[in-house]
Amino acid sequence: MMEVMRRKLLAAARSVALPFFLFLFCFGLFLAYLLFAGFMTVDETYVTYGALYLSILLLFFVFVKAVEGSTIGAYGFLTEGAMKTRTTVVAAVALTTVFSLVALEPGLVTGFSLQPPPTLLVFGFFLFTSPLVAVAQEAVFRGYIFKKLAMRTTLSVGLVVSSMLFALQTTNPFVFSGLSLEGALQYLFGNTFVSFALGITMGLYFYKSGWSLLGPLIVRTGLLLEQNLSPISALSAGWEFTFVFQLMGFAALIVIMNAFIKEPRLLAKKYLDLQVGPKRWRFLRRARWRTEAKRTLRTFAILVIIVISCLVGFQFALGGSVHLAAIPTGSMRPTIYPGALVVVQGVSSPGQIRVGDIIEFSPSWFNGSVVHRVVEVQSNQGSLVYSTKGDNNTSPDVLPVSYANVTGRVVLIVPYVGFLVLSPPLDIALVAVLFMSSLLGSSLKSPKPRIGRRSLG
Repeated sequence: MMEVMRRKLLAAARSVALPFFLFLFCFGLFLAYLLFAGFMTVDETYVTYGALYLSILLLFFVFVKAVEGSTIGAYGFLTEGAMKTRTTVVAAVALTTVFSLVALEPGLVTGFSLQPPPTLLVFGFFLFTSPLVAVAQEAVFRGYIFKKLAMRTTLSVGLVVSSMLFALQTTNPFVFSGLSLEGALQYLFGNTFVSFALGITMGLYFYKSGWSLLGPLIVRTGLLLEQNLSPISALSAGWEFTFVFQLMGFAALIVIMNAFIKEPRLLAKKYLDLQVGPKRWRFLRRARWRTEAKRTLRTFAILVIIVISCLVGFQFALGGSVHLAAIPTGSMRPTIYPGALVVVQGVSSPGQIRVGDIIEFSPSWFNGSVVHRVVEVQSNQGSLVYSTKGDNNTSPDVLPVSYANVTGRVVLIVPYVGFLVLSPPLDIALVAVLFMSSLLGSSLKSPKPRIGRRSLG
């Protein structure tokens, strides 16, 4: 008995570990491509890029055929019981169109631009590699990794973990060495987080299509072709708006999938084989959406109350002369980095300001407030004035600062939070992420009917 249990546990652990081994092999190929791409010509880069995804697709076949001795039909290809081919193709084209229209919406305000026509080589390259990339990525990250993890753990865990691995696969780790903090944030939001949202959407589509990859493959191919060969693009006011509208596009796809694609039969196993009719199912699903909407609104309300209470309580504890300020520049590095939020407390007398204090002041030589360190306190005609200097600057500020121009002294530094003040579009992006998360949670929480006591007779 113990030997049987041991074998079952080893088989389960092996089954869960295989998706991560496949990811590590694929990620290693991706890193090798990035390392050698800098030494190649443009034509060699094109060829190597195609070879990269051919190799990733080959790895998928090796794991399915040689390692497991299974068939590709078990991982999304030629799946029995999936949606009809014609219905799947029409639905996939419609989803691709919806996403493209939503992503282009900023152009209605900022305008559109026409892209120069690609060369024959570039056109042929993307025409060939788009379906290749779609097949390789969907086979590995949805067909193999997501489905295998979902079967061995839970649907939510499999979807989130496979999407995180997919986001890592599409992230170039070497790019961060030459980027500022703002550039790194822009790259993460514009590439990594978008890839994570794409993985979530395609995984949900794969699951709701009866574990068939046909729909996700058509959508991915269409999106890649639209991204690389579309002659029209929207002029964006900033990366934040581009990110938000991409998330809105994915959210629209999730809403459409929830509304028009039926749940797979697999869910019946969670209900002890209880049969639920179509009317009862629709009723439970609507009740679930109403419950999730109320829960989301209640959560946001609680968070707002907590934030306001903390701010009011903090200000009450330190006194009424406390306010917050965001730091946009790097003049105070390494003490205060750009994007930090500082808490400034007012000072009641000139003598409270000493050398080494970080103060906020409004100088005559600058239109706005400055946060710098006091390096010297001097007496000027009976009044105290302060020489200030940024920690990262080579010389002190142009003129000393009088007490009348001092707003207060910095008493607390909170890194990165100031970006929420400096970039309101970033706030919109974060709200969009929260909305996408709540929408995903609602999609994965299937309504569980009440099951009464079963009779033994």
